[in-house]
Amino acid sequence: MLWKDLFLKDWLLKILALSFSVLLWSFVVGQEKAEIGIPVPLEIVNLPSNLVIANDIPSSIEIRVFGPRSIIKNIASKNLTKVIDLKDATPGKELIHLAPDDFTLPRGLKVLRIKPNIIEIELQPLLRKRLQVKPVLINAVARGYEVERVYVEPRETQVSGAAKEVSKLKYLELNPINLKDARETFTEEVGLNLQGLHLTVEGPSKFKVTVFIRPARGEKKIHHVPIRLKKGQYKVSIWPTEVSVKLEGEKPALDKIKIEEIKASLDVSKLKPGSYTLAPNTQAPAGFICKGITPKKIRVRVKREKLR
Repeated sequence: MLWKDLFLKDWLLKILALSFSVLLWSFVVGQEKAEIGIPVPLEIVNLPSNLVIANDIPSSIEIRVFGPRSIIKNIASKNLTKVIDLKDATPGKELIHLAPDDFTLPRGLKVLRIKPNIIEIELQPLLRKRLQVKPVLINAVARGYEVERVYVEPRETQVSGAAKEVSKLKYLELNPINLKDARETFTEEVGLNLQGLHLTVEGPSKFKVTVFIRPARGEKKIHHVPIRLKKGQYKVSIWPTEVSVKLEGEKPALDKIKIEEIKASLDVSKLKPGSYTLAPNTQAPAGFICKGITPKKIRVRVKREKLR
């Protein structure tokens, strides 16, 4: 009877106490301690209009937080931000020291480390400047072609940045344009190549670049061009019977020209028997210029024997 009374007496209070113990145990287990790194974006505010940041600063920092895991997970899911106020900043270097007290966290959490804990900001006077843009061409056009000229529209833009940097700039380069194997004029839209520069583009940022391509001109020597004779009443022999002709023209067309298209001739129709040294006449195809012939003179022997 004694044991029965022990369990049944004040049974409701005993159940409540047991339930509270279970809840307390669950809370304690859920509050397991942890150390977690949390990224915190940096936000620059109130930068004076006459100043500009002249160096690279990190876009975020990392804080190592220690405390109950459940609370850390909760704040990690929220967008924490560290605001840096430059309202009273002056030209020069600003060193922003970050301390654990700079971060407002729920009770029970502690900031152990901040990486980096010092932010260096270099401030310089702001300078605006209009600059011409310069196209950059890479690789070569197709064999036998050349770039005639390059046209850019618009030709300039306006940028702003640190006076120390902007004052040294004479022009801005555009992103490279690939000419590989191009055979005809084309237009491409490209942007500015600002790699390594701390600038703000206030004018046009896109540019239409037209690259005018044409066949390149060159020279080519055509060998074994036969000499054609305009004969008269006598038999004729000549030496040599072939010549080499140097032509000037567009390279793609020069590569395709055939010997049959070039004419080298001698008019011996009015010559009497004897020996002569004559310069042959040459005729180049349309679009080509004859720059020379080798040999320049042909030995001609007009025989006494007449043609039948």
